[in-house]
Amino acid sequence: MIEIAFKDFYERKYREDDEEGFELYVMKNGLDDILYVGISRSDIWNRWFGWNGHIRVTDRFMIGESSVGQKIVDHLPDSWSWKIQLWTLSDCVAFCADEINPHGRYTIPTVEPFMIYKLHPVLNATSNPNPSIDHMPKSEKKKQREAELDRVFREVFEKKSKWRTK
Repeated sequence: MIEIAFKDFYERKYREDDEEGFELYVMKNGLDDILYVGISRSDIWNRWFGWNGHIRVTDRFMIGESSVGQKIVDHLPDSWSWKIQLWTLSDCVAFCADEINPHGRYTIPTVEPFMIYKLHPVLNATSNPNPSIDHMPKSEKKKQREAELDRVFREVFEKKSKWRTK
């Protein structure tokens, strides 16, 4: 397992494990809260920035396409220093040794639920009966989005709304 700054990950400033590739990632915010645990069957970088990834990159800006991607984009540029851990299957099996059969044969999709269960990430819902709390203050972008949603809600559902029927 390696832990690097998210910007170093984005810029591919890390080395793959020579024996086996990284298949699971753990994303942490600037306060070390574990935000998300995910897997990739091919390439973790592409899971983040490729087709249908967490973050879409254009010529001028980045767009969060998932809850974890949105959180990172909302907190830029500070989130460049957040940490991402890259795990091999062997790393995961060793970390989950108390929960799994030591003689079992595992793949990353079968180990991921155990990793989520043990780490309690904030944003994973499946296999996570007790998610952690994100202690990071709301970003200005999130506050603006919430204010706009509140405004639209009031416009649509208050009595004087042009959308409300009698």
